[in-house]
Amino acid sequence: MPAARATSFSPFWKATTPLSYLGWGKTTQLGYGLGLAMGAKLAAPDKLCINVWGDAAIGFTGMDFETCVRERIPIMSILLNNFSMAIELKVMPVSTEKYRSTDISGDYAAMARAFGGHGERVTDPAEIIPAIRRGIEKTKAGIPVLLEFITSKETAVSRL
Repeated sequence: MPAARATSFSPFWKATTPLSYLGWGKTTQLGYGLGLAMGAKLAAPDKLCINVWGDAAIGFTGMDFETCVRERIPIMSILLNNFSMAIELKVMPVSTEKYRSTDISGDYAAMARAFGGHGERVTDPAEIIPAIRRGIEKTKAGIPVLLEFITSKETAVSRL
């Protein structure tokens, strides 16, 4: 069965099955994909539901991962963590230098484990696929998953 995804990949994700993608339209708060994935899982418990976050987005809705654990909503969240709001670096040089306003920190995989979910921090690209496979198995066992992929600070923006 196709996975239901709630992400901000709308310019890039090609949905091949009706209702297999829930995404944003530039009018939502940062991080709302978690709530979409939770709702999708409740509506279709047999589907794999994946939320994709950035490290700024988890700052807005990350505590709701605890809701997934408490309410037994076994979705998989993939967090792309570059420890920065890198997309803003070019437009916020003074506040970044003076106040570190684009810096983000945290061990979000540890947070997921502290809440009672499954959390993994992945730093080696060769571990991405095995981590996703482990995550899928955990969701099948009824456990919410947070996979934290450590990425580089990219500032180039795709215009696809």
